[in-house]
Amino acid sequence: MKILYAIQTTGNGHLTRSKEIISILEKRVDVDVVLSGPKNKLLNFENKVINHYKGLTLYYTKKGQINWIKTFFKNNFIRAIIDIIQCDTKAYDLVINDFEPITAWSCYLKNRKCFALSNQYAILSDKKLRKKTKHKWTLLFLKYFAPTKEGYGFHFVKHKKNIFHPIIRREVIKTKISKKDYFLVYLPNYSIEKLIHFFSYFKNYNWMIFSPHVENSSTLNNIRLEKINEKKFIKTLVNSKGVISSSGFSTLSEVLYLNKPLLTIPINSHFEQIYNSSIIERLGGTVLSELSLNNTYLLQNWLDNLVPIGIKNLSNSKEVVDRILIDYIKSLYDFNKAFVKTV
Repeated sequence: MKILYAIQTTGNGHLTRSKEIISILEKRVDVDVVLSGPKNKLLNFENKVINHYKGLTLYYTKKGQINWIKTFFKNNFIRAIIDIIQCDTKAYDLVINDFEPITAWSCYLKNRKCFALSNQYAILSDKKLRKKTKHKWTLLFLKYFAPTKEGYGFHFVKHKKNIFHPIIRREVIKTKISKKDYFLVYLPNYSIEKLIHFFSYFKNYNWMIFSPHVENSSTLNNIRLEKINEKKFIKTLVNSKGVISSSGFSTLSEVLYLNKPLLTIPINSHFEQIYNSSIIERLGGTVLSELSLNNTYLLQNWLDNLVPIGIKNLSNSKEVVDRILIDYIKSLYDFNKAFVKTV
């Protein structure tokens, strides 16, 4: 059996999760990997990647908001259409898609078997959310950005049988948890200047800021700037006193697993992150609407009342892989059974 695993490279969550799934999947079947989106410094799939499409990418302002004008004009939609047409999904028995648009559309148009495996699929499966008409257009965008007819999702709370609890990196699980005198900050959509300006107001605390905008690590008084490095990030995360991050699913999941105090700031106008942050707030975490000097009192209140929050339920990567492969085999049996009936 041959599987194509397609991954969206915007952010780090799709890659970190896929790395865990692929490590199990390749022990059972032949696996090729395709990526689409920006180059990512965090993870290396070089030995498995057969193609890296430019794909479609969201761009942000220095204030951390989605820049829709830049997003529209910087993306090459003609190139994306050509890639969709030329993408050879017919060479594979199954495509597993983690919110990657090129292979998803290729399978959709060529009627190839494609299973979604992403937290976005869990959002689309949330019946309560679908009833809210104000989210109609956003949900349509999520549905048709990387369309699939079948799939599985990841969520903090399991609400359907094809929804799994989060998958945590093995490196995070194996690392001994401790609490040192610093806070980890991971807000990749904000500029370095904005981050330094804001956190310099809190001189009595030590800040470890990881950002894709940092080229060389450096220290500025009580602020340490670190470039993206997976091993260093994990070590800093598990030893932190608390975490301030954007509302990407995988980062939030790991913080919850580690039972750390959490303050999250969703990207403005980013529906998925706003949705994730609403779940975190229900679980007892703190949510800020933006990184602004108008919100310093809210951050100080969080610092004065650090409360760990966590989740007990996690998904086993082996169980996820087994479920996908078994369902694929069942789908073949059902297809053959239906075919025989028509003959």
